[in-house]
This record gives sequence, C-alpha cells and structure tokens, in this order.
Amino acid sequence: MLNMPEPKKGIARIAVPRRTAAPPKQAPSEPPPDAAALPSTSQRLMAQAVPSRRDPWLIPLAGLLLAFSAISLIVQLLIAFS
Repeated sequence: MLNMPEPKKGIARIAVPRRTAAPPKQAPSEPPPDAAALPSTSQRLMAQAVPSRRDPWLIPLAGLLLAFSAISLIVQLLIAFS
C-alpha cells in the first residue's frame, strides 16, 4: 500500500465579531496632586522596613565553606578516577 502524505492544514483562524459599541466615555477626573508632595512607592516601602542586623562574618564564612567544598569535591573525583 502506498503511503500518501496527509494534506497540509491551513492556518487556524478565529472569527472575532466587530466591535459595534462605542468605547466607554471617561469621566472627568480630578487633577493629580503635586507629585513632589507624595513620596514614591519605594520610599513608602522603605519607611515601613525594619532594619535588620546582619553578622558581618556571614558572607565571608559562607564563601570559604563553598570554596572548601568545591576543592573537596575535586579532590574526591581525582582520587576516585585515578
């Protein structure tokens, strides 16, 4: 039996009805308050933040731990495959 390729399907098109209603009218709004008088979002968030005290040795010790564990892994691989 001869294998015939399936006919290619065209691009799927979705019928979208035309917009018949006019776009809604915008109500007149108040003029925005002076931008300099209001603090920005980031300033409001930072004002609510509680200052945290971090140990100054945390990052250097974490770096040393990471370095020694990487060196240890390399040494273990060298021993295992030698």
